[in-house]
Amino acid sequence: MLNKFKLSIISLAAAVALFAGCIIVIEFDVLSEAGDAYLSEYKTPDSGEGVNINMSDLATLMDTDASGIYIIDWRSATDYAAGHLIGAVNKSLTDLDDMITDSELPTDKLIINVCYTGQSASFATAVMNLLGQDEAFAGLEAKNLKFGMCGVLASATQWTNAVSSTYTASLETTTNTTTTTNDYPEIDTGETTLGGIVAAQLDDAVNGWNISAATVFADPSQYFIVNYWPLDQYEDPGHIEGAYQFTPKTSLLTTSTLNLLPTDETIVVYCYTGQTSAQVTAYLRLLGYDAKSLLFGIEGFAHDVNPGSTYSAPAVDYSSYVTP
Repeated sequence: MLNKFKLSIISLAAAVALFAGCIIVIEFDVLSEAGDAYLSEYKTPDSGEGVNINMSDLATLMDTDASGIYIIDWRSATDYAAGHLIGAVNKSLTDLDDMITDSELPTDKLIINVCYTGQSASFATAVMNLLGQDEAFAGLEAKNLKFGMCGVLASATQWTNAVSSTYTASLETTTNTTTTTNDYPEIDTGETTLGGIVAAQLDDAVNGWNISAATVFADPSQYFIVNYWPLDQYEDPGHIEGAYQFTPKTSLLTTSTLNLLPTDETIVVYCYTGQTSAQVTAYLRLLGYDAKSLLFGIEGFAHDVNPGSTYSAPAVDYSSYVTP
């Protein structure tokens, strides 16, 4: 579990140096310190719990501790108005920077992020939990509602429409390796705190952060592709042509393989369902990488050989938790 010692280290920004009586902040170091702490554990900052929640568990919280949760619905205003989880507020990812600077994110409640399929909500969840590493945001914890509203209502079809095995035959089992190290991106927002840096970086980070399987498979060589799976699954059932394997929780850290990522190429990250890759992508984009999350993960292109989490429509009717 991440502890308060880490929080204090990050809040003091180990990368801060004194020069001629002025404080010089290396912004990349401030942000990557938080990212290393988060991605190496992939848990909520204080409680140390998982960052995804199923609708069955959320229903229990709504029944027993509704005052202890804060639900944010990241879907369009039209779809929100047509039906949303009771008590949810409606926001757009483009609002997230202002929500940070205006202190709209509660630190005394568990934030539940909800979207259509868990993709956008995962992006928001990563941003919030990164902030929660800093004592200035102590108590800020967020979870993604797994599979979004498709995990709530069987009538929601975004996931069933997305599941595909179109590109299973295109997977390769070749082990691709790279030892080329790269400089890290430079962050120069002029901000000196984690919250200020994240809010400033979000202006660009929330735009164009995902990509479809059809686009990637049209020419995989155009991208630096990150397979965010364990090595054995990378090898069997295989991976997108040219993809490199990065192990969850141990890679993409400044202490391991983050410097293998190029700053002059578009990076595509994929996982099983697109929800973990959306979190990783959110962090990489905040750091200044041109990273994109592959929507729906392998579920969207080779569902029949998916070695991990898969989508299935909810077997229980949760419509009583939706209003109007």
